[in-house]
Amino acid sequence: MKFSYTLIKKLAPVVKSKKDLIEKLNEFAFEAVDAGGNSFEVALPANRYSDAASHIGIAREISAIYGKKFDSPVFNLKPSKNNGSAKANFKVSIEDKKLCPRYMGRYFENVKFGASPKWMKDVLEECGLRPINAVVDVMNYVMLETGQPLHAFDYDKIAQSQIIVRRAKKGERIVSLDGKNYELNENILVIADAKKPLAIAGIKGGKIAEVEPNTKRIVVEAANFTGAPIYRASKSLKLATDASVIFSHNISPVLAEIGLKRAGQLLEEIAGAKAGKTIDASYVKPGKKVIKFDVEKFKKLIGVDLSAKVCADYLSNLGFEIIQNTKYKIQNTFIVNVPAWRCDVSIFEDLAEEIARLYGLNKLKSQPPKIHIHPSGFEDQIVFKDKLRKVLAGFGFDEILNYSFIGEDDLGKNPAWKNKLLELENPISDKAKYMRPSLAPNLIKNIEPNFRFFDGIKIFEIGKVFYANAPEKLNLGILIASKRDKQIFFELKGIIENIFKSIGLVDYMMPEPEKGAWVDDFAGNLISGEILEIESDEKIIGYLGRVDYSGAEAVLAEIDLDILLELIEEEHEYRPLAKYPSIMRDISILVSPAVKVGEMMRLIQQSDLKYIEDVDMIDEYEMNGKRSLTFRIIFQAEDRTLKEKEASDEMEKIKKLLKSKFGAEIR
Repeated sequence: MKFSYTLIKKLAPVVKSKKDLIEKLNEFAFEAVDAGGNSFEVALPANRYSDAASHIGIAREISAIYGKKFDSPVFNLKPSKNNGSAKANFKVSIEDKKLCPRYMGRYFENVKFGASPKWMKDVLEECGLRPINAVVDVMNYVMLETGQPLHAFDYDKIAQSQIIVRRAKKGERIVSLDGKNYELNENILVIADAKKPLAIAGIKGGKIAEVEPNTKRIVVEAANFTGAPIYRASKSLKLATDASVIFSHNISPVLAEIGLKRAGQLLEEIAGAKAGKTIDASYVKPGKKVIKFDVEKFKKLIGVDLSAKVCADYLSNLGFEIIQNTKYKIQNTFIVNVPAWRCDVSIFEDLAEEIARLYGLNKLKSQPPKIHIHPSGFEDQIVFKDKLRKVLAGFGFDEILNYSFIGEDDLGKNPAWKNKLLELENPISDKAKYMRPSLAPNLIKNIEPNFRFFDGIKIFEIGKVFYANAPEKLNLGILIASKRDKQIFFELKGIIENIFKSIGLVDYMMPEPEKGAWVDDFAGNLISGEILEIESDEKIIGYLGRVDYSGAEAVLAEIDLDILLELIEEEHEYRPLAKYPSIMRDISILVSPAVKVGEMMRLIQQSDLKYIEDVDMIDEYEMNGKRSLTFRIIFQAEDRTLKEKEASDEMEKIKKLLKSKFGAEIR
């Protein structure tokens, strides 16, 4: 934002030079640069537009930096002799008070249009504005001085002397002061009369009620608008003005009265105007914002030993009202009344920050925090992801990074997602309307552009997935696609087994999914009947399946890394060495290909919960239309050494169960 050094020097005579002013602002307040001549620019943070987007705000800051209390020339203006002498009636109504918390309008007559004085022109030009005439220049000057945007309407062009703050009607149009035609919509706020819109609220005035050299009577608007709708309207219309930038940051409604009084004073002095009726609509005076300041708490927070008086002086110089804590007489505490224009201050820490920056942030000594250190757990996830990347890179995979969004097209293949998706409130397009609940859709979309250059691709992605009413999760997606190789399903299955082996997960299996399993919901892009679940410790951690992709073979796996990391940590938990030896037995069977391995392993495990320590499938192949499986079963007792006969008896029970339940043929 551009400022006039001429006006700052007038408001804050304590300033020594323009160079010193810029240096002091950079050191204690805001980033500032020299803009040449008597101009300088300040980069204001978003939360400081309410008080610092004005010359009075910057003058207050620089005075406090120099250790002086700022004496504002406009906060306590006395009523003029002509105040209220002009007689004219007009009405103001507000359709939605949430969008317009305050609207002030004041009538003036006998307005003389002419050139504004040189001192005012100089300030406007130094701030990058072009002087026009006395009335318009006063509006712009007061905005620069106080931070409150103003607008003047020709009173005789306002239909039925009625000002209405309302939403625009669909298709309604307005011609702005610079002659541009804008089509409005219901989300844009306008200032209208009984017939038509007169201005785009908080952004720009319209041509219809423009003040002209022959204008004699005006109504000056000083309003307050909610920031978000003004910001959206400005972006929608592609129309940004000084007023829209200020209003977009939610300034205080108190500034409306300050700005209107200052405008009245200048219109009387420069344009010979006589003031009349003032309307203050929709305003509810805010209660006092009071914060207790504890000096000891400040010392602990900032690490600087300052007295209560020094702290109070810093805040007082910034415009805060200091009230001594006489009621409770608590030592080293006082009450701070926050001025209405400081919308960014609401808690003790905000006050502490104000004192710290005026004291000098460069004076604060660095010291280590006194806290209890404990593992965050986040480092484990980083190490885990790096290990997965190295393993997959070793198998010839390339890592990719997709956007975290999916579109309407992805819902057709995955209808079960409809009630599980997080929809964006303001998506950039229909192709990025939802947060992804799976890595699969975007991985599959990567096939076609890569096939233009390669006959086969091997890619993986580690990224977050999102669900409605559930925490986000970290997943690993792996995809292999080939125009020639038809055996990539088994290749990916083997790669997954090697990944698990490299990270220390040995207890897992890949059975066919049961009907209605979660894999049916989140693998709509896969071929039904050619999908395997990935299970460990009775938890489903992912899936592996063939992609429904024409013209090539493609397989995809997706694994929940949050669950996988927990399982690995459990596998690595310390367990005391067994005191007694174990007995290991293998059993080979022939079953129908339709039989699920997971069900057989669960049946074996549950047949003897007392002595069976572990069950693993160690071999699998097909022969003569049958499926050959070999399981390794480990028996162990915690209190004694098992006898061979006990293990043999248990094996006989398992054989009978497999025969009766699955029609297994023992080999």
